[in-house]
Amino acid sequence: MARIIPEVFDEATASAAERTLFYALQDGLDRGWTVIHALSWTDGRGRFLKQGECDFVVVHPERGLLAVEVKSGAPRYDNRRGVWVYDDGHTLKDPFAQARASSHHLGRILQERAPGWARAGLPFGYAVAFPDARDISGNLLPEMTPELMLLEPDLGRIQRRLEGLLERFWEATGTASAAAMQEALDVLQPEFGLVAGLGPGRDDVLRQQVRLTEEQMRALDFMGRNRRLLVRGGAGTGKTVLVCEQARRVARGVAGIGQDVLILCFNNSLEGHLQEVMAGNEAGGPGAQAGRIAVHTFHGLCRRIVEETGGGLPVPEDGARQGEFWNETLPAEALDRLDRWPVRFDAVLVDEAQDFLPGWWVPVEGLLRDGASSQLLVVGDERQDLYRRGFELPFTEPVCDLELNCRNTRQIARWVHAAAGLPEPADLNRLPEGPEVEVIALSDAAGEAEAVRKTLHRLIHDEGVSCERIAILGKHRITKSCFAERRKLGNVTVTAEGEDPVPGAVRYATIHKFKGLEADCVLLVGVGEPSGYFTPEDEKRFLYVGGSRARWGLVVFEREGVQ
Repeated sequence: MARIIPEVFDEATASAAERTLFYALQDGLDRGWTVIHALSWTDGRGRFLKQGECDFVVVHPERGLLAVEVKSGAPRYDNRRGVWVYDDGHTLKDPFAQARASSHHLGRILQERAPGWARAGLPFGYAVAFPDARDISGNLLPEMTPELMLLEPDLGRIQRRLEGLLERFWEATGTASAAAMQEALDVLQPEFGLVAGLGPGRDDVLRQQVRLTEEQMRALDFMGRNRRLLVRGGAGTGKTVLVCEQARRVARGVAGIGQDVLILCFNNSLEGHLQEVMAGNEAGGPGAQAGRIAVHTFHGLCRRIVEETGGGLPVPEDGARQGEFWNETLPAEALDRLDRWPVRFDAVLVDEAQDFLPGWWVPVEGLLRDGASSQLLVVGDERQDLYRRGFELPFTEPVCDLELNCRNTRQIARWVHAAAGLPEPADLNRLPEGPEVEVIALSDAAGEAEAVRKTLHRLIHDEGVSCERIAILGKHRITKSCFAERRKLGNVTVTAEGEDPVPGAVRYATIHKFKGLEADCVLLVGVGEPSGYFTPEDEKRFLYVGGSRARWGLVVFEREGVQ
């Protein structure tokens, strides 16, 4: 029995002929065939959208694809008027033209979007089914042959007819693997959903609906089926979106009984953002017992554990010892006291996992309610390892890789990958078009501040971009940036992370602190600035991480003659 999508015939369908063919295909084809009923499509290549619907799309990994148009009754072709017509005078669209258009469009998009299927070299063809007709009378048009028509006698031998028909279009040169077959079905009949945006909207422009790609939907499916899962993905592939959506799903639970979730990250800015995003998501439906969602930085949670189990641990005043305190002393103390801290979670989701040291995973796993059944989800990108920590994880499989960019324009993605010495992204043609990346050459810090002033004036006053949609990112704290002595740029003030908000101000953050976040427009400063600490490889990581924060606008301020 063939796989039919959808599995049940929609009884609201007016065509009895479609019902007849639906069950003939379902019962007459073996398990290797997949049949999609009533597939609508849109061709956007021309100036105007061209829309169509294919009554049935029949797909086989060795035979190819067949588009089938279905017509009820026994219409005839009126050669005087050049139209198809029923005996009662009603005309109908040319079914052969409809089937041919569907075949060509669907075949083309599979060639473009399903490379595994395309490599198999399978034919795609078309046919017109007349399930109520027993025979053909008269002469056919030159564009038609009896083979292209499926009549009532063919329904009892439907598989043999389809195999023979597809062989007549061209000979298959290969076979589609199971993965290639699924790839093709993901193009023809994708699964997707809408989830809450990553941040609350400040105005209509910033309110966004994030569309989950097919690979993200598969990642969510993996999350639901695996107690341990590593999700790897480049900048902009929607990792934080997935963390938030999985947290909501676990908190909602099954049958109204939710579970407790902990989201962990490294930097304070991402923590604040995630807390804002997840606010209110603990609520369930009427009568539901929803789980709670807690969001903490790793160090913030360690300090809370220590403080709630016998008192705090002072941070050393000696700056040279502070690194050891945060990296080793505080995590070790939290682990020692963990058995006295009563709070545990059904799922721990770690975002930006490349920022975590290997020794931190022991207390992280200790936060799970049940080491065997509770979920640990680790999400990260080794190319964003700005702290040079090596991306050492508590496990390396099962793993789910995300590859499709959901954030950047085509121009930004291309520039970021080139600047970081990475190959051009495979999904580049899927990304929306945007403005070209601007690179402004400078000679010193004073010139950089003035260039930023001019750029902000253009963006805000000439192009109407609001200040809150702009972020200035650099490698150093603001006190060591070109804004150390000049916070006022015309009528715009530059404020740093942690400072009191100022109306009409533009925020400045280090690339480290802004990792995991995004802005509509990013100004990347200090590029190529001489440094005795950062290596050329560090510089590439800064360009990759910082530049990829931009949704649609990226301006890069580069020290001339240094790069």
